Amino acid sequence: MHSARMSLPMKNWLDESRDPQQWVAWREGAVWSQATFRHDVLALIRQIRSAPHQRWALCFADNYHFAVAMLAVFYCGCIPVLPGHHRQLQLEEQRHEFDALLTDLPLTLSCPVFVFNSAHVSDADVKGDSLPEWRDDLFLILFTSGSTGSPQKVIKPVRCLEAESQQLAGYYGESLKAAWFVASVPPHHMYGLTFGLMLPMSLGRPFYAANLEYHEQLVELAQEHFLALVSSPAFLQRMDSHLAAVTCSQVFSAGGTLLAEDATRVVRHCGVWPVEIYGTTETGIIANRQQQKPDSHWTLFEKVQLTGHPDDQFCVLSDWVPQPDGVVLGDTLHLLPDGKRFELAGRKDRIVKIAEQRISLGEIEMRLLAMKQITDVSVLTLQIKGRLYIAAAVVLSEPDLQDEPMTQQARIALLRGALRDWLPAVAIPRFWRFVPAIPHNAQGKRTYAELQDLFV
Repeated sequence: MHSARMSLPMKNWLDESRDPQQWVAWREGAVWSQATFRHDVLALIRQIRSAPHQRWALCFADNYHFAVAMLAVFYCGCIPVLPGHHRQLQLEEQRHEFDALLTDLPLTLSCPVFVFNSAHVSDADVKGDSLPEWRDDLFLILFTSGSTGSPQKVIKPVRCLEAESQQLAGYYGESLKAAWFVASVPPHHMYGLTFGLMLPMSLGRPFYAANLEYHEQLVELAQEHFLALVSSPAFLQRMDSHLAAVTCSQVFSAGGTLLAEDATRVVRHCGVWPVEIYGTTETGIIANRQQQKPDSHWTLFEKVQLTGHPDDQFCVLSDWVPQPDGVVLGDTLHLLPDGKRFELAGRKDRIVKIAEQRISLGEIEMRLLAMKQITDVSVLTLQIKGRLYIAAAVVLSEPDLQDEPMTQQARIALLRGALRDWLPAVAIPRFWRFVPAIPHNAQGKRTYAELQDLFV
């Protein structure tokens, strides 16, 4: 476990044991060294200490600024709050969750807003400043993605983040010792925080301060550095076959399952089989797989335990799950006899009750996806005047779009008729929307709020 010993806890990220000229982060036209990182954290500590606030929301477009802000808030003994987005109206709705906002964006809220940008602090005189004592009871607050309902608050102790990083260093540290990290997933989500920031910082590897949005960016950056890519199925599925292949040290994917053909596509483009990560915001990492064969089984990370729970559910325990009794999974798992591998078989929490009948939203999606006219679908519930209704957002296949024009009413009637062979009447969607694509966030997860907005 030599790689695990290379993994430094957060309180040691600014240690003088690290070369002051070592790169921490970079982006076009900017490079930040270890010495600059320490300077910027000390400068922001001064600003935070002058304010009485305890809970600081972090909303940053630049991932280096995010890292400085998170560390400075921790050193001040305060609480970083990661809303998970930069949308002003939604931030206003979450105002009860934080006291002040730290940002590098032009946001205006009904709370104190502190603008931090590393370009503005280069002349700050912090030579005589020393880092405050690091507390052992630090934690941050983040929110679930809201892919299956309203986002839920999750409290994550720093000790759990560090234990998770150490485990990942033990698994992948050797292959990452020369890697430069780039990510399509921002650090204000759990997966992006763990793999895109915590892992490179704990290993002392540079990370790219901007989020990847296009395959072309990956190709360009790979010409200069040996990259580790932290991504999602949504990004990997969009890789352009016309672009030049690159060589990556690792490709990580999370936020949803990767199709076998997409895993093969990653090998062609990046020279390595992608490592798929299974986990949740509440549990952190649970299992991993590489689909060198289609539908390969998931394998639990070491120190992760699955225990039985009523209704055929499983409870997850590990050093990075703070709850002593573990966290109950919403997914259905088929555990193999060895107790270390499993198959994923859908979500249990997508059962709703309408007219005294238990209805599986997952089954409705499965029946719709079996139709040749449909390439993607998302089924959800709508609350209208106190009643619960089922709605479906549908992506039609290209051939179906090119067929003879059909009115929307006729198309809906056709789909509803096909579902009657499989589902009770109450389970057939009442509301329909035909869309070019199902909305996803940067993690590759479906965004519940945006899906709801389709039916407003």
